[in-house]
Order: sequence, then structure tokens, then C-alpha cells
Amino acid sequence: MLGQIPVRVWVALAILICVVVFVAQNRRSTEIHLLMVSVAAPLWAVLTGAVVAGLLLGLLLTPSIRRRRRG
Repeated sequence: MLGQIPVRVWVALAILICVVVFVAQNRRSTEIHLLMVSVAAPLWAVLTGAVVAGLLLGLLLTPSIRRRRRG
């Protein structure tokens, strides 16, 4: 029965468990300063936002890198 479960499901489950543990261990609030604005937010939310911003930047910059390689 367990052998019928695809590898991608096991990987997704492992990532989900890591995310749940990460959030549980980083619930403290922290203060963020950006230019002249200060905001208090949970540490896990700040780190998640930074990861999402990095992924978006990577996705936005990838097409220009591909074009340079072709040209």
C-alpha cells in the first residue's frame, strides 16, 4: 500500500512537516524596519515573505537570462 504512493507525495509531505515545525518554532513577534516604517510581525511570516519575494524575483529575472543565452 505505501509503495503505491508516488515519490512526489512523500516529498510534499516531508516539506509540509518541515513548514509546520518551522511555524511552530518561530511564533515570536519581531520588529521590522523598512526605510522609515516599523512593523511588528511574527518571525515566520517575515521569513516566509522574504522567501516569496526571492522566488518572485527569480521568476521575473529568469526570462531575461534565458534570452541572453540564446542571443
